[in-house]
Amino acid sequence: MNPAAPHDPRPIHVAIVEDDPDFSHALSLVVQDSADMRLVGRAATQAEGLALLAGPPADVLLVDLGLPDGSGIEVIRAAALHWPSCSIMVSTNFGDETHVMRSIEAGAAGYLLKDSSPSKMSDEIRSLANGGSPISPIIARQVLARFRHAPSAPVSPAGAGA
Repeated sequence: MNPAAPHDPRPIHVAIVEDDPDFSHALSLVVQDSADMRLVGRAATQAEGLALLAGPPADVLLVDLGLPDGSGIEVIRAAALHWPSCSIMVSTNFGDETHVMRSIEAGAAGYLLKDSSPSKMSDEIRSLANGGSPISPIIARQVLARFRHAPSAPVSPAGAGA
């Protein structure tokens, strides 16, 4: 690798938990075709996803929620504990508020619907690895609406209880 290269020479290590073989293959190709990324693991079920966590941590974990043997949310929750430095992004067809909020609460830092093109995913993976939180626009609107309509917690006087 050229030492004068402008980007970090350490590649982004990516793991994928996705049961749709076509989408998994497309994501894998995107990662493998990116000079700054390395595919370090792939799983098609919740059990395989949980087993991945026994290995070296990835920098980015892409997780589908609808897995044949359970929810990807359990993989997210376990990854947040076992790989605390890993950034987790949901990539799913589930855009309802329950799935969105449960994923974020479990540890997801990004949430993309599968309408994102696989080629755009490479930019989203880089964003996530660099501290960003890629979120599909429709999901961002749902999250904002939820907080806008949630009852506000009373503001405590300065210095009280803190």
